Amino acid sequence: MDTENIIRIVVMVLVGAASGGLASSIMRGNNSFLTNAILGIAGAVVGGTVFNWLGLTPGANIVKVIDETFGVQVPQNIVGMIISGTLGAILIIWVVRLLTGRKSRR
Repeated sequence: MDTENIIRIVVMVLVGAASGGLASSIMRGNNSFLTNAILGIAGAVVGGTVFNWLGLTPGANIVKVIDETFGVQVPQNIVGMIISGTLGAILIIWVVRLLTGRKSRR
């Protein structure tokens, strides 16, 4: 495995953990780093599918506002991955709770 693929995997896990952590916090869950990473990666698949189906590009306007307001250039794909991962993970948590009848842990 070359260095570029290793970096992609590390970024995927870190962005997944951030997305899963955000979704878990929003949905009042309490998960480990590993669970959040898996949830965020699965959420990115679900969220990416939903955004593609709707014809939307997540994060495009946020990146524009950050650049115009603060002069900071943030990669749109990272912001989009976090947004789609978070929203997809929220959707997964919601469906699981709906099917199992569980409420939030807090």
